[in-house]
Amino acid sequence: MKPELSWLRCMRCHTTQPLYGTTKFVCQCGGLYDVEHDFGIRPADVPRLKQVFRARALQGKDVKTRSRVWGFKEFIMPSLDDSEIISLGEGVYSLQPAGHSVVKWVGGHLNLWIIPEGQTQTGSFKDHGGTVAVSVAHAFGIQTIACASTGDTSAMAAAYAAAAGMDCVVVLPQGQVTNVQIAQLHAHGARIIMVPGSFDDCMKIVKELAAMGHVFPINSINPARIEGHMSTVFMTAQFLGWRLPDAFAVPLGNGSNTSSIGKGIRTLQDLGFVDKESVCKIIATQSEASNPLATSWQKCQVDGMVNAAEWLEQFHPQTKLGQTVATAARIGDPVSYEKVVREICASRGVVLTAAEQELIEATKVLGASGFSGCPQTGQALAGLRRAVKDGYIRPGATVFLVSTATSLKFPDVATSFGGSLVQTSSSTETSAVAKLIGV
Repeated sequence: MKPELSWLRCMRCHTTQPLYGTTKFVCQCGGLYDVEHDFGIRPADVPRLKQVFRARALQGKDVKTRSRVWGFKEFIMPSLDDSEIISLGEGVYSLQPAGHSVVKWVGGHLNLWIIPEGQTQTGSFKDHGGTVAVSVAHAFGIQTIACASTGDTSAMAAAYAAAAGMDCVVVLPQGQVTNVQIAQLHAHGARIIMVPGSFDDCMKIVKELAAMGHVFPINSINPARIEGHMSTVFMTAQFLGWRLPDAFAVPLGNGSNTSSIGKGIRTLQDLGFVDKESVCKIIATQSEASNPLATSWQKCQVDGMVNAAEWLEQFHPQTKLGQTVATAARIGDPVSYEKVVREICASRGVVLTAAEQELIEATKVLGASGFSGCPQTGQALAGLRRAVKDGYIRPGATVFLVSTATSLKFPDVATSFGGSLVQTSSSTETSAVAKLIGV
C-alpha cells in the first residue's frame, strides 16, 4: 500500500486527513469528505493507459481483468496494492441498447442505452462502490463494518465482508426491506438489527456510531464508495471510444450514484481522457414519495440552471415520506445531498420528480421490452421521459440509463403487474388449456 497517494479533503472547509486510519467521514465543520489522489498521470501517458484499459476488458485471472471496476485501478484507488483488493468480479456485463418500445415511450428519438448494474454478485450497483470501500477497510485492518440500508447496501456489505473475512452489522427499517434482500444477509452471515423507523432513522444511528469511532461505515458517507461507482462513467466512455454521452439518467436516493457519476465525468476531463469542454448532463429523478432535492431544485431553477448556494439554502430534509414501489430510493434526508448539488450544477443537469403511476408504467415498459428492471430504474426512465418533454434533452441525444438493481429483488412489484395474466385451467386435459389460450 502507498497511503500517501490517496487522502481525504473536506468539501466545505478543505482541510485534509489520511484516508487510511479513520472511521469518521464527516468533518468537524459538518462537511463530507472527497477522496483525492496523486494520479501521477501525464498527458503523454493517456494513449498508453487507454490501451491498458482496453486489454483489461478481456476477462482473465488477474483482479484487474476479473473486475471492470478494478480494471480502472489507476483512476479508482492508486494507493492500494493488488493484494489488498477484495473483489467479487463486479461490473462484468454488457451495455445494452434499449428496446424500440422503450425509446418510443420516452420520446425524442434518443440513442438510448441501458447500463445493467443489477447484473452483479449481489444484484445491485452498490457492488461497484462496495469493493473499494471494503478493500480500504481491509487494508486498514478493520474487523467489523456497518451500514444502514433499504436492502441493496446491506446485501453488498454482507457479501464483501464475508469475502474479506470481516464481520458485518446492518441496520434496517423494519418492514421496509424485501424478503429477498433479507435472505441475502442471512446467506452471508450478517448481523441484522431491525429499527422501528425509516431509513433516515437507521442512517442517523450509523452516523452517530461512526462519529464515536464504534463502527466503520460502508454507506456512501464513506467517500471510498464514490470512487468505485465512478467506474460507470469510465466503462461508458471507453465503450464510446473515449467520448462522453450527452447524458446519464439515474434514480436518486441517498445520492451516491449522482455524486459518483459527476465526479467520474470531471476526473476524465481533468486527466485528458475526454474532451474537457464536452457537456454530459446528469438527469437525476426522485419519486413523489421522497423528493427533497427535486422540489428544492425546482424552486430555484431558471431555464434548467440553478445557483448552487441558493439551492443549498432551499434544501430541507423531507420528514414525512409517502409510499412508493421504488423503496430503495425512499430517502428523505440524502446523506450526499451537498455532493449531488455540486455534480448536478457542474454537469448542467436537472433533478426531476416522477409520479408514482408513471414510474410504475416505466417499469412495465422495460419489462415488456425484455429488460427486467427494478422500480428505481423505472423511476429514472420516467424522469428521462419528462426531461425530453420539458426540453432538457435534445432530440436524438445519446443517453445511458443506469439500471441500479435486478428486478428479482422486488418480486412483489413484478407480480402485482401480472395478476390479469394468470388463468386457472379447469382440468389437466390439453383441450382445457387450449381453450384458455384460444387455440
